[in-house]
Amino acid sequence: RNKAKIEATIENARRIIEIQREYGSFKNYINSLDKRDNYSEAIKDISKRFIRMGPSSSRIFLYSIGEDIHRPQEMSRD
Repeated sequence: RNKAKIEATIENARRIIEIQREYGSFKNYINSLDKRDNYSEAIKDISKRFIRMGPSSSRIFLYSIGEDIHRPQEMSRD
């Protein structure tokens, strides 16, 4: 399949373990993220920490774990 994606998955698992050591749990890390301004800083942090996790993937990830994040289109309707 896609070797780069497989390698990124393995490396990201290592990074999650590092985060768990640093924060006590991955949930603690998520809770520590700056969630103001529709998670813009959180998205930047996730994108920097993880391989192949750009802003769109980071946004989808946060949404998938139940964070109250809005799509950019929803923000512009306000």
